Amino acid sequence: MLHAASVAGKNGFSLISDEKFRELYLALLQCSLLDERLRTQACYEPWTGHLAGAAGVSACLRAHDTVAPTPRGVIARYLHQGLFDFGMCKSAPTSASHLAMAKGEALRHKLEKLGHIVVVYAATGEPDAMRAVFHAAERQTLPVLYVLESSTALEKICGNVPVIRVDATDTVAVYRVAHESVSRARDGGGPTIIECVMWPGEGGDEDPLVKLENYLAAKKLFRRDWKQRLEEKYSRAVTEAVGTIRPVVI
Repeated sequence: MLHAASVAGKNGFSLISDEKFRELYLALLQCSLLDERLRTQACYEPWTGHLAGAAGVSACLRAHDTVAPTPRGVIARYLHQGLFDFGMCKSAPTSASHLAMAKGEALRHKLEKLGHIVVVYAATGEPDAMRAVFHAAERQTLPVLYVLESSTALEKICGNVPVIRVDATDTVAVYRVAHESVSRARDGGGPTIIECVMWPGEGGDEDPLVKLENYLAAKKLFRRDWKQRLEEKYSRAVTEAVGTIRPVVI
């Protein structure tokens, strides 16, 4: 059940419009700006793939989809719903609890039959607990997308839930994989796991924003003056948004 996806443009993938490429860049730039400012928050959890994972998946979502309020989903939830949720840190739930919290919302979406889905960003945890979560989601064909950091345990505990391995620094690759997985969930195909991995031969410090800029520049879709205008616009908005966060007492 393990599949792999890497750099954009692999054979078999559908074309992405120029408008969607620009949307991906806008999302990733906001992610990068948010990441800089959120690192002072005690409950913020940066992880392998957190920027590309948030931007690439968020570009696939509709207004009534749900991004579960987990520590690793803070940026994605802000992109999708304009919300910061650090209150969940007070109870310090386990990784398996973060995965499981989507079940009720996903079941509601399924029963409504409107094609809405739930996205869960979580750390990997105790294998038996994770296996139970994935088994229940697969058995009920829940419309859930799990976005996780690389873990060899996933191959052993995913059951029949597809696991798609993607380059954690490649926003376009994440988008392509997420688009297919989200469409599958909306059509009643059940859950998918996206596993964000540092691709072999690539340094762990590769910046996904730089990678996307280079990719767009090759397509003649990127200009430095455009980035500067966007940074000026979104820096103010991000600063104001982060300024509204209340400290969380753990």
